Amino acid sequence: MATEEPSNQQTEMLPPKKPKDDPTPAIRDILEIVDNLHKKFVPPSQKEQVLTASKSMGANNSSQVSENVHLRTTTSLPVPSSTEQDDTERYIPKLRRNLRLLKEDVVKLQDLRCEVADEVGKHITPLEKLLKKVEKGSSTAVLTKGMKKDLEDINKKIFNLMCQVPLLPNKRRKPGGLDSEGGDGENNGKGIECLPGIHANEEDLKRLAVFRDVRDRFKNLSVERRICLLSFAVFPENQEVNRTMLMYWWIGEGILICEERPEDVVKEILDEFVKEKLIEPVENKRKVEPNSYKMTPFVHSSVVLISKEIKLFDIYHKGKKPTMHKSDLNKVCLVEGSSSQPEAKATKMPGVNLIETVFNVSERFPDFAFKWFSEDQPAAKKKFGPMSKTVFKSLKVFYLGRWERTAKRHIEVENPELMRHLKHMTKLRLLSFQGISRIERLDDAVCKLRELIILDLRACYNLEKLPEKIDSLKALTYLDITDCYMIDRMPKRLSWLNNLVVLKGFVVSDANDEEKVCTLAELVHLEKLRKLSITINKGDFSVSDLFRAVEEFKSLEKFKVAWGGINEHKKVESTGGVVRGLIRTLTMVSKAPASLEGKLPKLPETLRKLDLQCFPDRELPTWLQPHRLGGLEKLYIKGGTELTGFRKFEPEETKECKVEVLRLKFLPRFKVEWRELRELFPKLEFLDKYQSPQVSFCPCDGIGIWRAKIV
Repeated sequence: MATEEPSNQQTEMLPPKKPKDDPTPAIRDILEIVDNLHKKFVPPSQKEQVLTASKSMGANNSSQVSENVHLRTTTSLPVPSSTEQDDTERYIPKLRRNLRLLKEDVVKLQDLRCEVADEVGKHITPLEKLLKKVEKGSSTAVLTKGMKKDLEDINKKIFNLMCQVPLLPNKRRKPGGLDSEGGDGENNGKGIECLPGIHANEEDLKRLAVFRDVRDRFKNLSVERRICLLSFAVFPENQEVNRTMLMYWWIGEGILICEERPEDVVKEILDEFVKEKLIEPVENKRKVEPNSYKMTPFVHSSVVLISKEIKLFDIYHKGKKPTMHKSDLNKVCLVEGSSSQPEAKATKMPGVNLIETVFNVSERFPDFAFKWFSEDQPAAKKKFGPMSKTVFKSLKVFYLGRWERTAKRHIEVENPELMRHLKHMTKLRLLSFQGISRIERLDDAVCKLRELIILDLRACYNLEKLPEKIDSLKALTYLDITDCYMIDRMPKRLSWLNNLVVLKGFVVSDANDEEKVCTLAELVHLEKLRKLSITINKGDFSVSDLFRAVEEFKSLEKFKVAWGGINEHKKVESTGGVVRGLIRTLTMVSKAPASLEGKLPKLPETLRKLDLQCFPDRELPTWLQPHRLGGLEKLYIKGGTELTGFRKFEPEETKECKVEVLRLKFLPRFKVEWRELRELFPKLEFLDKYQSPQVSFCPCDGIGIWRAKIV
């Protein structure tokens, strides 16, 4: 044994192996293996076309790859059943597609690394010269106007490079290491640390005039608006709170009614709070009007104390970190470390059948909250009886996701199977999983939520599909699946949601299974739909096809389109065979009505805002020229490496244009002068010009913003 100890010590002293810098060979090898698996398992009757395109707006090297069609029969493998076949076609092509996209991204990152090195290298010599000039001068160095201009130019170039670097989480620091002390402003990806505020000293706070002033203003509000103001108590002081998130929460609580326009009502409420100096708008020069708000420390502490007095929220306690408790008014706020509290266990949380709201303030692992509403919950059995169905009728808001707009706080569900307990939340109005990782699919239990108004799945990066029976959500009004990059098709029954008003993140893909996939044109049945954002992942879907699909929408007011990467799907259903696939293809070709040929599309008459991202063509079509925009008030064109500009028209034609807000971003070839813009958009009040060098002679400020002077 003695002879073995030195060898063990030597083994421990060996330095760890350094990972390879270039992942390209490994990706190439694994892709080759997956390609071979694809040839073995995908049925030979399946005709496949693979289209790949760059996902980013500035890609110039996009390409289309078509694979050979293999028509020979395979006898080495048995013919699988339809169920087995579906599983095979789900997993292997998906892995294959993601590996190819990853390969493209690695190349882009390597190109970006070289670009950063070249650009930074250019500025070393000028900065060294500037340093020498300053050192040669007097002891009190002063920057001249020329020096300031040079530094500003360099700063802009470095900032533009920084914006191109993808957002990656910081590596977790080792406890006790060299960097164990201190920290940066982003908290290293950890949850928000709520420090003891002014409200910790209740007696001292009550003596202050600011508390009495806030309390008096609070008493003058209506009951509903008092609850709205107190909702700011759950957020840390000086934190920016988004207006849309507040609207979702207040709808879930029943404060806002969906029959009205909630977005107008919430703006009116927040404007009143601003007028009363209870909150402050977060100013952003690139915004026409603010959409985020924050509360100053003294006002926040006063609101926290008032909410504690009326027992609305129970988070803060003198001399302690924020903790999770059920308040007397049945609100539960999850804070960092809640998963380690005794109340996290289903048997320890008192009165779960009375809970109305569960809101995640800063917890990173919130899935324990599902267990409170399980069929095994003793409180539920006691109330409803052993033979009755378990339901929790009090619960209206189940907000486990991220309320912050930034992705600094990582949240994940360790056991997605716990979502089956959603079926017991029959009266739920708001369900948010925003920004939660490891959710690959929504449990069918979601379809039991017949009174659900808001389903917020924004930035659930692992989510792959929506439930097929999504039409069971009869009351659904807001559906947000923005930035769910793994979703590559929409369920057919999505177009059956008659109450849908806002749909964000709809995907137009090259999947052609008409019986299972919802197309863009089918959304015309959603007569209440006012706001729609889509991503186009289909190679042969032209700009004309796009606007023909939406021109008959009856209520559409805001429309956002982003042209993105091209997905890979089977073109012929495997269970149908070659002949059926050929017949279906011919039928699809013949479906285009002859009356539409040669007819120009038009914008929906109700449209007021149009946002075009990564526009694919060289020219804007006729119906998107300024004089054809009808009642459009806001036009955004963000990204379009080939787009060259507006066409020229007679002055009397452009007088019809009602656009007041124009944004032109990331348009390297887009050429237009300020004089032309004023002629094309006579009612223009706001211009945002960014990284569009040929949009020239505009009287913009240093960041590219122009506002009309208020007379």
